[in-house]
Amino acid sequence: MKRFWTSTGLCPPEPRNASGAFLLSKDSLTNLELIGSLPNRGISHVRIHWLLDLLEVCGLYPAFELMGIPQGMATEQPCTEAFWIDLVQQLVGRYTDRYSLRYVAEWRFETWNEPDLRSYNQLNFTTNDYLSYAFAIRKGMSMMNLKFKAAQPGNGATRRAIFPLYGPAGLFKSLEHHPLCWSALEVCNSNVTDGCPFDTITFHRKGSGRWASEVLDGGRQLLNDVLNQFPNLKRKMFANDEADPIAGWSTGRPFQADVRYGAMLFSIVAQHWSAIANRDEFGQRFQFLSHDNAFLSYYPYVFEQRTLFARFQMNLTNPPHVRFVVKPAFSALGMLANLAPLAVPTRQIEGNVSYITSVDERSAYLCLVASRSNDSFPMWRKRLRWNVSIPTDIFAGTRTRLSYLVEAIQDGRNDPFQLWQMQGKPPYPTAHQLAAMREVQLPSVLKVGSHNIDPGKVSYLKFSFNLRAPWIVSVRVCSEHYPPPAQIYGVRVRSVYRDEVLITWKLSRERGEYNRCIQTYEVWFKSSYAGFEPSKKVNRKSCSGMIGYYKVRAVDLHDRKGPFSTPVHYKISA
Repeated sequence: MKRFWTSTGLCPPEPRNASGAFLLSKDSLTNLELIGSLPNRGISHVRIHWLLDLLEVCGLYPAFELMGIPQGMATEQPCTEAFWIDLVQQLVGRYTDRYSLRYVAEWRFETWNEPDLRSYNQLNFTTNDYLSYAFAIRKGMSMMNLKFKAAQPGNGATRRAIFPLYGPAGLFKSLEHHPLCWSALEVCNSNVTDGCPFDTITFHRKGSGRWASEVLDGGRQLLNDVLNQFPNLKRKMFANDEADPIAGWSTGRPFQADVRYGAMLFSIVAQHWSAIANRDEFGQRFQFLSHDNAFLSYYPYVFEQRTLFARFQMNLTNPPHVRFVVKPAFSALGMLANLAPLAVPTRQIEGNVSYITSVDERSAYLCLVASRSNDSFPMWRKRLRWNVSIPTDIFAGTRTRLSYLVEAIQDGRNDPFQLWQMQGKPPYPTAHQLAAMREVQLPSVLKVGSHNIDPGKVSYLKFSFNLRAPWIVSVRVCSEHYPPPAQIYGVRVRSVYRDEVLITWKLSRERGEYNRCIQTYEVWFKSSYAGFEPSKKVNRKSCSGMIGYYKVRAVDLHDRKGPFSTPVHYKISA
């Protein structure tokens, strides 16, 4: 199982000439920091429209759209082939010098987003203009590929491009109204190897907001139409980098506020995984999907817009500040992030329940993620008893102890939107109201424990839950042979407002592995290193003052504690 769903995206709001200020605002940076906090790189890429400058934060790789009008250039000025070739080489060269080739090679460079739409086609591309632009981008990328391959011993010409190009990022509606993207495919079909600017064909297929299956069905239909018309494109891979349940991120919809949206994201991923795992015609050619939900919500639709967080703009304070509350969709992506690299196709059982079971290569870890929903519609039968039985003989090795953790988000229980409604939908929640919403913003722990197993003896881990639908459940089981937590590093403490700070950190990845067995993190605080004042764990309580020293450590399911980070001194609001 490749992690094909770990992308998000956003479009800066109008006015477009203020996009840079918006992307570098404290609100945007905090939003991206929180998105980047999902475990195990649960979101790895962020795709941003109108990006001809780079935003790097929290380890998120940009899906870099070569889209926009460079400053000082009027829309009526022609952008020549030489201009785009030079621009691409300067961009790639600048960022590899700044961030390293290894880092920039993880980015996704893509051509102009939805170039057939008038609202996006700011340079008034004709078909010839657009093809010239796309091939110029390709040529610039090819030059940089050759440059870096020549500088790296062992990088032969047969290896994949260091900087593959994605495009045309099209809606692919009628030929009459979308000639640019269809013309690009026609050119690619004529000469797939040398005459196609794109390494991966990207398209956009969203649903109508009714059923999650509409996204996969739309992608299948488009691929079928494309291959019937352009059979030589069977040699290309395809990706849906706007695979949302419904278009129009800013439209307030109740299902986008509660567990239903998270369950729809799970269903979209699970359905695509079945196509990939079963290697049907679509699955063999499908590379990745992306959801556009990295936007910043605003009142009165703070929960109901297509976002991962509710943003409260506290404009009555001095200075104004912002508070974020996690939505169930974010938790759903966190549960998916814990899936291991070896998985069976998605299974469906009675009662609208679907699930994915996965293990790691050493049979030291198992993760099962399951969901029951009716997509954007309510469930008529809310309650259902769900039984899970996991045979322990899948865990290889000698006698060992297994530890497990079961978490869930359920309708009405992990639902800060419902609580906000009960509070009267305050635009500026009080500290007490925010604390109440945050008490229900994350998954609830249903069960935690351990189990000893002996080789050759048949035993099972058995769970039974009475859950309120829609719901998503994550079951994680770790053998004691799984490595203990690594050390925390990169701790940063930043002021939110007065007596609240945001603390971020990173967890070392030993041997390049993810840390799927983490149960929690502990944040410890002391006001001064002078004297004999002990550090105190402050996860569930406030500090007596915010100025002082902070350190963090990870704790796994076996209650093994990793090394503390280096203490960081926070002294002034920033």
